[in-house]
Amino acid sequence: LTDHIAFTLLDNQIIMRSIGRIAFPIYAFLLAEGFLVYCKNKDKVLKHISSLIVLIVVSEFFYDLMECGLEFSKYFDSQNNILTLFLGFLGMFITEELVPRDKKNKFDIKVLFVLASSYLLLGFANYMIKGNFNLVGPWLVIAYYWFIRIARDPKTKEYTWKWWKRFLVLLLIFAVYLPFYFWVRTDFGSFSSWVQKMQDYIPWIIGHVGAALVISLYNGKLGYHEGWFKKLYISFYPLHAFVIGVIRVLLGQ
Repeated sequence: LTDHIAFTLLDNQIIMRSIGRIAFPIYAFLLAEGFLVYCKNKDKVLKHISSLIVLIVVSEFFYDLMECGLEFSKYFDSQNNILTLFLGFLGMFITEELVPRDKKNKFDIKVLFVLASSYLLLGFANYMIKGNFNLVGPWLVIAYYWFIRIARDPKTKEYTWKWWKRFLVLLLIFAVYLPFYFWVRTDFGSFSSWVQKMQDYIPWIIGHVGAALVISLYNGKLGYHEGWFKKLYISFYPLHAFVIGVIRVLLGQ
């Protein structure tokens, strides 16, 4: 909400954008966290997939309204974040099917090829449909999946890595993920254009460092999850986009 208010109504106010950029990395982490908790329950996984699809459809118009107001010609220039997260979810699902945690994993050439191909296709799909975070958006969700899988005990759900080690590894993930994202944003341009793009997106870098700190301090335990809060959490993305979009229209933007 902080990020979107700054972006749409306050001419990219840098402090608010830096705070708001914490959001997507945390959403992606929570999606991976939820998947790893319930991935052995096929009914819950299928329910989650169907919920994400519904949320994608419901969110898209509200997201476009927030981004573009009533300039309908721009509605296909960008897609909502839930679609990017959904592609990441599919990547986790494919990974769990090929190399499940509860079996001795054999990373032979065929499995590695299928995994790598699947990840590339999911990133390419997000890029082609103009999803948020272009190629790398779904890869962040998948990276979290592997991060949680390696850093936590699957039985106790407790981290075997100290918080500082988790923080450093997350920073390393972002150090690979963000520069690649900036490069794609330059249409795979020159080094100088890449550096300029990175400077333009300083709030993103600040926000991701903040997200790394928040995530590294997470203890792996389920937090507050009453029914009303779950509904608010699920509906917040399309609802806030709708409200901001209406405000933009009323302001004549």
